Amino acid sequence: MNLFLISLLDTMVERNIEMFCRMDFVKSALYLADLGEVSARLQTVADFYFRFLHQIAFLRAGIFKVDFVPDLEAIMKNTDHHLHKIFGDLENKNLNNYDIYPVHLRYSDQEAVHLVAGIMKIEERKVTFLHLVDLHIPKNLINTIPSNISYVREIFTHYETDSKQSVRDLVKSMGYNYNQFQKDCKIFFGDTFYSFIQKKKSIEAAGDIIFTRMSFKEVAFKNRFVDYPNMYKTFSKYGVSLTDIPRLANL
Repeated sequence: MNLFLISLLDTMVERNIEMFCRMDFVKSALYLADLGEVSARLQTVADFYFRFLHQIAFLRAGIFKVDFVPDLEAIMKNTDHHLHKIFGDLENKNLNNYDIYPVHLRYSDQEAVHLVAGIMKIEERKVTFLHLVDLHIPKNLINTIPSNISYVREIFTHYETDSKQSVRDLVKSMGYNYNQFQKDCKIFFGDTFYSFIQKKKSIEAAGDIIFTRMSFKEVAFKNRFVDYPNMYKTFSKYGVSLTDIPRLANL
């Protein structure tokens, strides 16, 4: 794991928790005052992603998560608490009472980098409920990227923007040696370029399956798989059945 991969993961976490809070079932649960249902769905999604990211070897062994509902009163009293920042600027936000809002933050302590996501309920501009999922990434598992292979990120970004050009041609057009590039990808991504692209496509496809009503064929097309069978085979290779992915948008 390196800071580039952590940044990708952090972006995905932020996007997903925002989509979670926009789901219709969240609004229905609020109307029915059933926060337990929302928490259960949040944990279902968190559990799936944690298991899935390990299955595709995006997360390394030793990375773990903690689900918890913190003591709000204790956090409010302790201004040095790392979660206190969640409450610090509520007065400056355009918040509606009785809604559920996404929580997303990243912080470090002596032992780990923490990616935190969750939900909070607001009443009278105060947080009255908080459910968080804290992903712990031990610092001894975080590798430093050698400066001489940082160009891999540039090629990755170009390919993500326009994948019509082959990777070999793209690498050559940017003045790099293709064989050396493949070796550097193993260091940068911990995988070949193609395998990493497949993993990233699978992660994004899983998000579409969870948070949209798109069919599997539509998800495959959107995420640039050759076709639905190709997406199915890719997930199966990782030991993941598409039908086991939670479909929150259908609730």
